[in-house]
Amino acid sequence: MSGETDQFLSHNKSKPAASPPRNGCCHTKGTAICCMLTGALGAAVVLVGILVLLLGEGYLEKAIEQSMALSEGSDRLESWLHPPVTPHLTGYAFHITNPEAVLQGKKPILEEKGPYVYKAVNIKDADGNLQFHEDHTITYRLRKLYFYEPSLSGPGLDPAKDYLTVPNIPLWTGLNRLKDKGALARSVGEGLVLGNGLAIPFINVTFDGLLWGYEDELPCLSLDMPSECQDEEASPFGSSDDDDDDDWGWDKRKKKRRRKRQTQDGQDDRYADIENDPESEWHGIAKPKAEFVDCKCNWGLFRDRNVTMREPVRFFSGVGDLSSKGVVTKYDGRDTLGWWAKDSVCDQVKGQDSSTLPPGITKETVLDVFISLMCRGLPLQYEKETEHAGIRTYRFIPPLNAMGAHDDPDPEKRNPDNECYCLEDEGFKCYKSGVLNMEPCKRATQAPLALSMPHFYNADPVYQQGVGGLTPNKEDHQFFLDVVPEFGFPLAIRPRFQLNILIGRYASGTWDKIQSMQDEILMPFLWAQDGFDEPSEEMAEKIKMGLGAPQKIPLLGAVVCLFIGAVLMAICLGFFFWQRRVRASRKFDDANQLGMSPYST
Repeated sequence: MSGETDQFLSHNKSKPAASPPRNGCCHTKGTAICCMLTGALGAAVVLVGILVLLLGEGYLEKAIEQSMALSEGSDRLESWLHPPVTPHLTGYAFHITNPEAVLQGKKPILEEKGPYVYKAVNIKDADGNLQFHEDHTITYRLRKLYFYEPSLSGPGLDPAKDYLTVPNIPLWTGLNRLKDKGALARSVGEGLVLGNGLAIPFINVTFDGLLWGYEDELPCLSLDMPSECQDEEASPFGSSDDDDDDDWGWDKRKKKRRRKRQTQDGQDDRYADIENDPESEWHGIAKPKAEFVDCKCNWGLFRDRNVTMREPVRFFSGVGDLSSKGVVTKYDGRDTLGWWAKDSVCDQVKGQDSSTLPPGITKETVLDVFISLMCRGLPLQYEKETEHAGIRTYRFIPPLNAMGAHDDPDPEKRNPDNECYCLEDEGFKCYKSGVLNMEPCKRATQAPLALSMPHFYNADPVYQQGVGGLTPNKEDHQFFLDVVPEFGFPLAIRPRFQLNILIGRYASGTWDKIQSMQDEILMPFLWAQDGFDEPSEEMAEKIKMGLGAPQKIPLLGAVVCLFIGAVLMAICLGFFFWQRRVRASRKFDDANQLGMSPYST
């Protein structure tokens, strides 16, 4: 029996033990396929990450750039309509300290008063005036509101109480209109001008009065008197019905004819009499330059610029061609101005609307900015890099010869392109470099106004020498624009201009009060700057986000893709390594059970 038992045990010992089952979810063919797909997906995600890293920045920059167009209903249009920054108008007046001496032929001595700061609220779509055209242009009419800011103004200043001695602008305008008339017409006209209103060469008026209105009968002589007021005689002045261009009076019939001519091109940006629309929320609030108030004439330099809607401007939106964004095509419904030499470059409506600029500005870019106050465009060239709120900007300024005379003996100031602004053959005075005669674009009133930079900065020295008290300097008196080159967003803009009036003995050969004066004096009486010096915090943060997005977002996306892809590929590789290890382990176990080395052949 023991022999049988030994035989049985020996037989049993020679048979290997049964192996555990080798199948299961981790060893099926489907699992292997799934694993390979996971690896392939991981490799694809890694590839996407590499492409995002290499190409994402340029693609996103282009996408952001394309969003700069002012398309209807876009966020960019909304930010143009309601920019996240508050501009301010800062005004300075020149007080004549020696008016009696000036009447005796002495040089005027001026004292600058200011700053008087007003918050400016710009409304571009008031009364639904915004129009979109099929040629990708936009027409808008700006309405500005000004609110005095005592905290930002000079210490102790009060525009309602601070009196100034300045030229009597309506009177000098009236005399200037008569200078080329015949002897009889001039005599009658001077009788009307000197027989009505204040009738003195210089007046004493508050800063508020100068800007927003004071009592003077002269500018209202041509207006229809209210029924309860006494009738007045007609005068050589045109009506001072409202006008954006700061005219000193308009003949209503002339203006109506002008508007009719402007609308014959069949465009949709025709003049609309919105101010007289009783449905407008501004009806009764907007004011003309001169009107009767309680039967007394009220006239102010900027009386018609506070609340009153400006002339329509039409410009390219950038849709379809971002390089043309902001380029003005029409002003007041016309593609010519009708002020300067006929058929000349000067008389064309051109240049950029300063409220919106194209992206991709370089140091070689020349920005020709259309400025309605100047009745012309002003070229701006790159000067230097600046920084605002940690954001790099390019500063653009007018070149030295921007307002240079075409015949200036100094080649650095001479500008042949400005010859068509000189209309001497039409009887208008042509000034030396740095001063622009505004009379051609004030033809209805012939106001003897001239425009320059503050304190005659960069103008011919003869003008600064003609008056005392001026100290021109670059920091305070230069026009500048600081723009983010990538987007074309201004982070600081300071248009600065000075208004001057030509006074002197030339205006009348018979008025005894001025016969001892110098023949001509170009007298500064006001300078102002608009815009802002720094972006708001909200504006700066949005621009920083836009500038950083093309670098940060692709980098973040690439890191995420590379991480996910690496994880997926690691899972795939880990599975195959694990599976190989399991197979090797089983092979080893099987060999042991058979009494063989797993490494034997």
